Amino acid sequence: MKAVKQASTAAALKAERDQDMAQAMRDYENEQRMRLANMARLRALRLEKERAESQATPAPQSAKKKKSATQTGSAPLEHRT
Repeated sequence: MKAVKQASTAAALKAERDQDMAQAMRDYENEQRMRLANMARLRALRLEKERAESQATPAPQSAKKKKSATQTGSAPLEHRT
């Protein structure tokens, strides 16, 4: 009789642990989904902000080249010895 009682208690504890483990896994997966959804939301906001900023500011004109010192009319320095 004592062995049967211990076996049923052990089975009940095992079943409870299995339920706890399953619940913990569901909680973990739910948190992971929420974290990924938040990351996607923040990424979308960041990309939208970057797109709006790039449209608001004109693109730099890289075709325009700087003039060198000789083209601006500056005389070259003379060496005195």
